[in-house]
Amino acid sequence: MATNMLLKILRPLLLVILLGLSIGGVRQTFRNTSQSIALKLLPFDPNRPSINRVGQLRFLKAWELGSGNQDFGGISALTALSDGRFIGVSDAGTLIGFGLTNDISADRPFIAPLPEAYGPGKTYKDRDSEGLAYDADTGQFWVSYEVNDVIRRFTTSFARSDSLVRPPAMQNWPRNSGAETMLRFPDGRFAVFSEGADRAEGSYQALLFSGDPVEPGTSSFTFGYRPPKGYKATDAKILPDGRILMLNRRIGFPEGFSAILSVLNPAEILKDATVESTPIAVLTSPLLVDNMEGLAITQEGAQTIIWLISDNNFNIFQRNLLMKFALIEPIKKPEALPAPGFDSL
Repeated sequence: MATNMLLKILRPLLLVILLGLSIGGVRQTFRNTSQSIALKLLPFDPNRPSINRVGQLRFLKAWELGSGNQDFGGISALTALSDGRFIGVSDAGTLIGFGLTNDISADRPFIAPLPEAYGPGKTYKDRDSEGLAYDADTGQFWVSYEVNDVIRRFTTSFARSDSLVRPPAMQNWPRNSGAETMLRFPDGRFAVFSEGADRAEGSYQALLFSGDPVEPGTSSFTFGYRPPKGYKATDAKILPDGRILMLNRRIGFPEGFSAILSVLNPAEILKDATVESTPIAVLTSPLLVDNMEGLAITQEGAQTIIWLISDNNFNIFQRNLLMKFALIEPIKKPEALPAPGFDSL
């Protein structure tokens, strides 16, 4: 009697197990290819809602970005387009684009792989995109890759990659701390900053290119960048006054992530020189901060707007943050900003 009762209880369970085994070999998993990006407003400091200033920045708004698309996240660089939208690249080789409608919803969002990110023989080493530069006049984009230390140029709207270069000076950079930051100057020069190629105490290797790095005949020289102590450069853009705005990120324990925004005078970039930047704002807990890796600059009338975005490392314990600040204290323009140092090559 007891045996019959036990068999009645176990039989449904056995049937479920057998059913699972029978279909396990043909089960299909469907990727989520949603193009939707959701925005959730966040406070700068949840315990002190009146706090809206940090250094020379005034906090305006912040959002957590999210999507059901499995490729969304890991945003490592950001740029503002001339039509008001943003484009970011992730360290998984993904393009992420969006605008903001009334600062509450994503406008024309898209999530797509970078051209040539996938294919025969391609691995994650070919997709670790970290730096992003943009020429509004031609619509061209340039992306630097951290593991392989290459630079690709893309045509308008990222339709295709038309050129690639492996700068010799970058080939000895650490494989996971290489070409992290790329900057294009208005005159067409480029700078690329390594994340961890040691140069001298507390400084890291960087390159200044005389023009488009993928074009034959472009010359370059090495210099050093010394970020604030304990920090590393993760992005850079040109301010309206001509100086370079640097985004520097630190991962500390147990305090977690922090970020420093600092300014650098490009006239100080000379062959074999080591340059330093001047901090203008520090983001650290309990203020809103994460793994800040992307930086963009826009204008709203006469006001300079600073945008920061974070790389969540596809980690459930981190967030994709987008933060908006106004630069509240103008930075004086240097007396001269010459093209540095190429006559000495």
